[in-house]
Amino acid sequence: MYEGYEKKALPCTEIRHRALVWGVQAEFYTNFSNWLLNCWGIVGVTHMLNLTSTEIYADEDTPENREQAIYDLADLYMKMIMRNRTEGGFSLGVDDVWRFCEEYNLDMIIMLEQMACKAVTTWHGIYEEEAAKRGIRVIWIPHALLDPRKADRQSMRDEVNRYMRTVLGEEPFDPSLENIEDQNAW
Repeated sequence: MYEGYEKKALPCTEIRHRALVWGVQAEFYTNFSNWLLNCWGIVGVTHMLNLTSTEIYADEDTPENREQAIYDLADLYMKMIMRNRTEGGFSLGVDDVWRFCEEYNLDMIIMLEQMACKAVTTWHGIYEEEAAKRGIRVIWIPHALLDPRKADRQSMRDEVNRYMRTVLGEEPFDPSLENIEDQNAW
Protein backbone atom coordinates (compact mmCIF):
# COMPACT_ATOMS: atom_id res chain seq x y z
CA MET A 1 0.00 0.00 0.00
CA TYR A 2 2.80 2.43 0.95
CA GLU A 3 4.71 1.64 -2.23
CA GLY A 4 1.62 2.21 -4.36
CA TYR A 5 0.92 5.49 -2.58
CA GLU A 6 4.50 6.72 -3.06
CA LYS A 7 4.36 5.88 -6.75
CA LYS A 8 0.86 7.42 -7.01
CA ALA A 9 -0.32 4.20 -8.61
CA LEU A 10 -4.02 3.93 -9.37
CA PRO A 11 -5.77 1.09 -7.53
CA CYS A 12 -7.38 0.02 -10.81
CA THR A 13 -6.80 0.55 -14.52
CA GLU A 14 -9.59 3.08 -15.00
CA ILE A 15 -12.10 5.01 -12.92
CA ARG A 16 -15.44 5.28 -14.68
CA HIS A 17 -17.64 6.68 -11.94
CA ARG A 18 -17.20 8.68 -8.73
CA ALA A 19 -19.73 7.59 -6.13
CA LEU A 20 -21.12 8.55 -2.78
CA VAL A 21 -21.78 5.40 -0.75
CA TRP A 22 -24.86 6.15 1.35
CA GLY A 23 -26.66 4.09 3.97
CA VAL A 24 -25.66 1.70 6.70
CA GLN A 25 -22.22 0.52 5.80
CA ALA A 26 -22.44 -2.94 4.23
CA GLU A 27 -19.24 -2.37 2.29
CA PHE A 28 -17.20 -2.90 5.43
CA TYR A 29 -18.34 -6.47 5.96
CA THR A 30 -18.41 -7.36 2.27
CA ASN A 31 -15.32 -5.48 1.03
CA PHE A 32 -17.82 -3.96 -1.36
CA SER A 33 -15.91 -0.77 -2.21
CA ASN A 34 -12.89 -2.74 -3.45
CA TRP A 35 -15.15 -4.94 -5.54
CA LEU A 36 -16.93 -1.89 -7.07
CA LEU A 37 -13.60 -0.40 -8.05
CA ASN A 38 -11.99 -3.52 -9.50
CA CYS A 39 -15.03 -4.95 -11.25
CA TRP A 40 -16.75 -1.81 -12.57
CA GLY A 41 -14.39 1.14 -12.03
CA ILE A 42 -16.67 2.79 -9.47
CA VAL A 43 -14.63 4.58 -6.84
CA GLY A 44 -16.40 5.27 -3.56
CA VAL A 45 -15.04 8.78 -3.01
CA THR A 46 -16.67 9.11 0.38
CA HIS A 47 -19.38 7.47 2.42
CA MET A 48 -21.94 8.32 5.05
CA LEU A 49 -19.70 7.56 8.02
CA ASN A 50 -17.08 10.04 6.81
CA LEU A 51 -19.69 12.76 6.68
CA THR A 52 -20.92 12.70 10.26
CA SER A 53 -19.64 16.22 10.62
CA THR A 54 -17.93 18.59 8.26
CA GLU A 55 -17.08 21.04 11.04
CA ILE A 56 -13.46 21.88 11.84
CA TYR A 57 -12.72 21.36 15.52
CA ALA A 58 -9.83 22.77 17.54
CA ASP A 59 -6.63 20.75 17.32
CA GLU A 60 -4.52 22.62 19.88
CA ASP A 61 -4.61 22.02 23.64
CA THR A 62 -5.41 25.39 25.18
CA PRO A 63 -7.65 26.30 28.16
CA GLU A 64 -10.20 27.83 25.77
CA ASN A 65 -10.19 24.75 23.55
CA ARG A 66 -10.64 22.43 26.53
CA GLU A 67 -13.86 24.25 27.38
CA GLN A 68 -14.91 24.23 23.72
CA ALA A 69 -14.20 20.48 23.53
CA ILE A 70 -17.26 19.79 25.67
CA TYR A 71 -19.45 21.62 23.17
CA ASP A 72 -17.69 19.95 20.24
CA LEU A 73 -18.38 16.50 21.73
CA ALA A 74 -22.02 17.45 22.24
CA ASP A 75 -22.18 18.59 18.62
CA LEU A 76 -20.69 15.31 17.39
CA TYR A 77 -23.09 13.31 19.58
CA MET A 78 -25.98 15.27 18.13
CA LYS A 79 -24.74 14.47 14.61
CA MET A 80 -24.01 10.78 15.11
CA ILE A 81 -24.73 8.76 12.03
CA MET A 82 -28.17 7.31 12.71
CA ARG A 83 -29.40 10.50 14.33
CA ASN A 84 -27.90 12.59 11.62
CA ARG A 85 -28.19 10.95 8.25
CA THR A 86 -31.06 8.48 8.51
CA GLU A 87 -33.16 9.82 11.37
CA GLY A 88 -32.09 13.46 11.35
CA GLY A 89 -34.74 14.90 9.12
CA PHE A 90 -35.04 15.81 5.49
CA SER A 91 -32.23 18.36 5.39
CA LEU A 92 -29.65 15.97 6.84
CA GLY A 93 -30.92 12.82 5.16
CA VAL A 94 -31.74 14.11 1.69
CA ASP A 95 -30.54 17.66 0.99
CA ASP A 96 -27.00 16.94 2.17
CA VAL A 97 -26.68 14.05 -0.28
CA TRP A 98 -26.94 16.50 -3.18
CA ARG A 99 -24.61 18.97 -1.51
CA PHE A 100 -21.97 16.24 -1.12
CA CYS A 101 -22.45 15.08 -4.72
CA GLU A 102 -21.78 18.60 -5.92
CA GLU A 103 -18.94 19.27 -3.49
CA TYR A 104 -17.08 16.06 -4.43
CA ASN A 105 -18.05 16.13 -8.14
CA LEU A 106 -19.83 12.76 -7.97
CA ASP A 107 -21.91 11.16 -10.73
CA MET A 108 -23.30 8.18 -8.83
CA ILE A 109 -24.76 7.15 -5.48
CA ILE A 110 -24.50 3.63 -4.15
CA MET A 111 -27.59 3.59 -1.92
CA LEU A 112 -27.36 0.80 0.64
CA GLU A 113 -30.85 -0.11 1.79
CA GLN A 114 -30.54 -1.76 5.18
CA MET A 115 -33.58 -4.03 5.46
CA ALA A 116 -34.01 -3.36 9.19
CA CYS A 117 -33.87 0.43 8.78
CA LYS A 118 -36.71 2.00 6.86
CA ALA A 119 -35.62 5.65 7.01
CA VAL A 120 -33.66 5.69 3.74
CA THR A 121 -36.24 3.47 2.04
CA THR A 122 -39.03 5.95 2.82
CA TRP A 123 -37.22 8.60 0.78
CA HIS A 124 -36.68 6.27 -2.21
CA GLY A 125 -38.87 8.22 -4.63
CA ILE A 126 -37.47 11.56 -3.53
CA TYR A 127 -33.90 10.37 -4.11
CA GLU A 128 -34.86 9.05 -7.55
CA GLU A 129 -36.55 12.30 -8.60
CA GLU A 130 -33.74 14.52 -7.34
CA ALA A 131 -31.06 12.29 -8.89
CA ALA A 132 -32.82 12.43 -12.27
CA LYS A 133 -32.92 16.25 -12.12
CA ARG A 134 -29.18 16.33 -11.44
CA GLY A 135 -28.09 13.59 -13.84
CA ILE A 136 -26.81 11.42 -11.00
CA ARG A 137 -27.18 7.64 -11.15
CA VAL A 138 -28.49 5.78 -8.08
CA ILE A 139 -27.94 2.06 -7.58
CA TRP A 140 -30.17 0.65 -4.83
CA ILE A 141 -28.59 -2.27 -3.00
CA PRO A 142 -30.60 -4.10 -0.35
CA HIS A 143 -28.59 -5.68 2.44
CA ALA A 144 -29.12 -7.04 5.92
CA LEU A 145 -26.32 -6.00 8.23
CA LEU A 146 -27.64 -8.08 11.11
CA ASP A 147 -28.38 -11.17 9.01
CA PRO A 148 -26.51 -11.33 5.69
CA ARG A 149 -28.46 -14.48 4.77
CA LYS A 150 -31.43 -12.21 3.95
CA ALA A 151 -29.44 -10.33 1.31
CA ASP A 152 -26.18 -12.11 0.68
CA ARG A 153 -23.05 -10.61 -0.82
CA GLN A 154 -23.66 -12.03 -4.27
CA SER A 155 -27.16 -10.53 -4.43
CA MET A 156 -25.61 -7.16 -3.58
CA ARG A 157 -23.12 -7.56 -6.43
CA ASP A 158 -25.91 -8.78 -8.73
CA GLU A 159 -27.77 -5.47 -8.25
CA VAL A 160 -24.70 -3.55 -9.44
CA ASN A 161 -24.01 -6.00 -12.28
CA ARG A 162 -27.59 -5.70 -13.52
CA TYR A 163 -27.63 -1.91 -13.31
CA MET A 164 -24.26 -1.42 -14.99
CA ARG A 165 -25.10 -3.76 -17.87
CA THR A 166 -28.75 -2.86 -18.49
CA VAL A 167 -28.97 0.83 -17.57
CA LEU A 168 -25.49 2.07 -18.45
CA GLY A 169 -24.59 -0.55 -21.06
CA GLU A 170 -21.14 -1.02 -19.55
CA GLU A 171 -19.05 -4.17 -19.28
CA PRO A 172 -16.96 -5.08 -16.23
CA PHE A 173 -13.19 -4.67 -16.28
CA ASP A 174 -12.86 -8.25 -15.05
CA PRO A 175 -15.93 -10.44 -15.73
CA SER A 176 -14.55 -13.12 -13.40
CA LEU A 177 -15.35 -10.78 -10.50
CA GLU A 178 -19.09 -10.62 -11.22
CA ASN A 179 -19.79 -13.90 -9.42
CA ILE A 180 -17.59 -14.76 -6.46
CA GLU A 181 -17.79 -17.80 -4.21
CA ASP A 182 -18.60 -16.41 -0.74
CA GLN A 183 -19.09 -19.59 1.26
CA ASN A 184 -15.59 -19.39 2.74
CA ALA A 185 -15.81 -15.71 3.65
CA TRP A 186 -15.97 -14.64 7.28
